[in-house]
Amino acid sequence: MAILRKRQIDNLEQLSGEELQAFIDSLPDAQETISELLNYLEDELYDKECNHSLRYSMQYMMEKNLNFPKLTGWLTDNGGYCDCKVMEQIAPEWRRKFGDD
Repeated sequence: MAILRKRQIDNLEQLSGEELQAFIDSLPDAQETISELLNYLEDELYDKECNHSLRYSMQYMMEKNLNFPKLTGWLTDNGGYCDCKVMEQIAPEWRRKFGDD
């Protein structure tokens, strides 16, 4: 029987104080960078369809010279296997906690 890891993003709403700071410190990049990535994806997917890859996420990471393996690993570990899943699985929790629109 496989052991499933709890996704970090699932606990985000419950975190505060030191636990929230530990979460932020463990992120693959700055909190602002991840917020900007989510905004970028939302803009790209507004009038384009997801091709079920991280195409737009990768595009953003390349434009900003971000650590691609680390950031994509975090996205997929939290259910963001493609751009639309990033918006479905990660963005709502992230925005509820950090208030990003």
